[in-house]
Amino acid sequence: MTLSLHADPGDFYPFYWGHAHERGDGVGVGFNHNDPLPLGSGDTVFLTALDRALAVIDDFNPGAVVIALGLDASRDDPLGGLTVTPDGFAKIGEKIGALTCPIVLEQEGGYVSATLAENLFQFICGFRATNKNKSLSEGPK
Repeated sequence: MTLSLHADPGDFYPFYWGHAHERGDGVGVGFNHNDPLPLGSGDTVFLTALDRALAVIDDFNPGAVVIALGLDASRDDPLGGLTVTPDGFAKIGEKIGALTCPIVLEQEGGYVSATLAENLFQFICGFRATNKNKSLSEGPK
């Protein structure tokens, strides 16, 4: 199953995929969940969408979750799709860290900005605050 929270492709890159109606095909119908957010959405909208995604994850009951951490949702990202603050990233980390299954974090999005490192730091701090019984290790160097 794949879930994605992102700026609405009707108004933002890539413009041609990531729409809510794209739910998979054939035997995969229902295993793709896009939650396109209005351009400029900030912490409250993003966290509400994350709650919806976490409910889907809970219902699915996966053996593990891979998080493609998109720091490009930042209010300071030069592309400007969403406006999540460093505090918002901390809250996102807390919510994801509360999952009870094994979690893999992969930082995959985010362009150079004044708060890029702070956003990652805040996410990790929030994640660790609610994920105390699991270790956080680095990948290959």
